Amino acid sequence: MKQFKRYNTGLLAITLLLSLFFGCKDEETFAPVNPKAAFTYEVSSENPYEVAFVSTITDRDSLRWDFGDGGTSTLAHPTHIYDEVGAYALTLTAFGEVGSTPTVVDTTITIEVFDPTGDFSYSASTDDPQQIKFTASTSYAKSLVWDFGDGKTSTDKTPTHSYADMGSYTVTLAITGFEGTTPAMVTKTVAVGEVLDKLEGTIIGHEGSWDGVNGLIESAFDGDLSTIVDARDGDGGYVGYDFGEGNKAQIKLVKYAPRDGFLDRVVGAEIRGSNDLDYLTNYEVLYTISEEVPAGALSEAAVTATGSYRYVYFYSAPGGYCNVAELEFYGEMNPFDPGVIDMTNWAEVVNVQGITVDITASTISFSGGANDWPGTAIYQEVTVEAGTYKLSGNLTIDEINDNTWCELFFSTDAPQQGVDYSSNGGSMTQNGGLQVQYSTWNGSPKTTGTYDFSSVDNGGMNTAGAFPADGIYTFDAPATFYIVIKSGAQQAYDFTLNKLSFAKID
Repeated sequence: MKQFKRYNTGLLAITLLLSLFFGCKDEETFAPVNPKAAFTYEVSSENPYEVAFVSTITDRDSLRWDFGDGGTSTLAHPTHIYDEVGAYALTLTAFGEVGSTPTVVDTTITIEVFDPTGDFSYSASTDDPQQIKFTASTSYAKSLVWDFGDGKTSTDKTPTHSYADMGSYTVTLAITGFEGTTPAMVTKTVAVGEVLDKLEGTIIGHEGSWDGVNGLIESAFDGDLSTIVDARDGDGGYVGYDFGEGNKAQIKLVKYAPRDGFLDRVVGAEIRGSNDLDYLTNYEVLYTISEEVPAGALSEAAVTATGSYRYVYFYSAPGGYCNVAELEFYGEMNPFDPGVIDMTNWAEVVNVQGITVDITASTISFSGGANDWPGTAIYQEVTVEAGTYKLSGNLTIDEINDNTWCELFFSTDAPQQGVDYSSNGGSMTQNGGLQVQYSTWNGSPKTTGTYDFSSVDNGGMNTAGAFPADGIYTFDAPATFYIVIKSGAQQAYDFTLNKLSFAKID
């Protein structure tokens, strides 16, 4: 023990001597470290006066923000609300250890107001088609006012409104911004009473599960909220439907429920649609889940995408293990697809005044007529790729006379105002120019009814056009041309082209 004590004492003395010797060097070698500082900021899209700051500082003991309007903060990531527009001298000061030099970062931040913008989506309840849920998405909005088109209003951001009667209603969302800005207005026609079909197909998804027994992809469609999909890996899991070859579905509403106790695992998940066999690589994002929802119940989300898809599926959020308890898709199977035709993009040229044209998302109606042979044409330019396309549609006759016509052309020439358009000169002779002709003096029916484009028997719809019986057209190379529809009558008439489509099928 005595030897130990002497060793320890000697060691202490040596340690003290070494400390004194090297301590003299420390004053030169280890000078105080000055802090390093930087920051970023982001102006809120909801309130242009609100700014969120994020600092990046090392080697500091404390900091101080001076927002340039008399306001200050000592938080690392503060949010500050200015009272007025203008330019403000902003300063961030970082204080380090004793003896160090504070670091000052300054900039000028400009507060300005912007006109509000917005849009809205809507979906009908699957239990009550007259109950509509509306959701507004806005920027720089201070207040909202909904006009539901039936005399009722709301100031909520996501109101649910019950209509007394079925029908079409003009719904308007008025968006008021901050002082000095111009209000915005969004108006849409909402069909009330539409019953959405619950869609089903062949289940597709990742293989296996966390334990190989429970949590398989079939759990998403078993109607049991207590069972879940639980993938083996945190990333890459998915589950959904293949609606089968030749079928496409337009999704208008999705219902989903998260795993109880892991609500955050659905945040960031995507609802995807695809028409490609490699649907995990080539797809469209139809909806992204952006917030947590309660467990034990189905939450609804309106889908505003207008495409139709063979494959529709839930794709896991990163680290989410595809944890969804239940999944339901609602919409329309094999909806009308106009293909390359844009029903909102028809131009009209008048040969002789007296014909009225009304166009909706799926119909083109002609009416009028007079003794001086009025006529009009509508047209639009389309571009096709090399491949096979199908032209389809039909004509509904509501009122007819002995001198009525309707003709559909493919042409490299656009109609001219005041000129009687024909298939001569510049027409696409390789495809026959005139494709479909309804003409009462060429044998078309003089009785009301609906006639398909390919109908020629007993004086059908197509009496003189080059429309092929199967409606199939093949293009060896890309082509751009006009689709022209011409109509007129010597006396009163009324008929409608329904679901005119020119869509690629191969």
